[in-house]
Amino acid sequence: GEELRVVSADMPSDEPHRHQFGNTASGVKHNGDTRTIHIVNANTVQQVSEALGVDLDPARFRANIVVHGMEPWSEFDWIGAPPVTIGSAQLTAIKRTVRCAGINVSPATGKNDLDLPRLLAEHFPQYGPYLGVYAQVV
Repeated sequence: GEELRVVSADMPSDEPHRHQFGNTASGVKHNGDTRTIHIVNANTVQQVSEALGVDLDPARFRANIVVHGMEPWSEFDWIGAPPVTIGSAQLTAIKRTVRCAGINVSPATGKNDLDLPRLLAEHFPQYGPYLGVYAQVV
């Protein structure tokens, strides 16, 4: 018996250990709130796939939400812009997602098969090692 404390998104905002949706401190740095959502644009992933000659699954980028029908990389335009609506939620994009070695692992095989942060910076230097955005529900 150890005590187990369950945390959730609907805890009061003054609760010290709220659930963090994204694996990031971006929300804390932005406004002190750990609750972030990670959004990836499927067409950005498709453009990266084509540039690398590899079929990449958007699941590799561990998003909470994958959006379709947008121009590649246009999700970055959301940062600093008015909130966007996805489904019934209004979200404010707060930061581009810097990619770590976690995306080097294929979700299909579990093997570390690509150095995606390096490849993103190499093939898309205008975006650096970024893909996706962190957002918060408003």
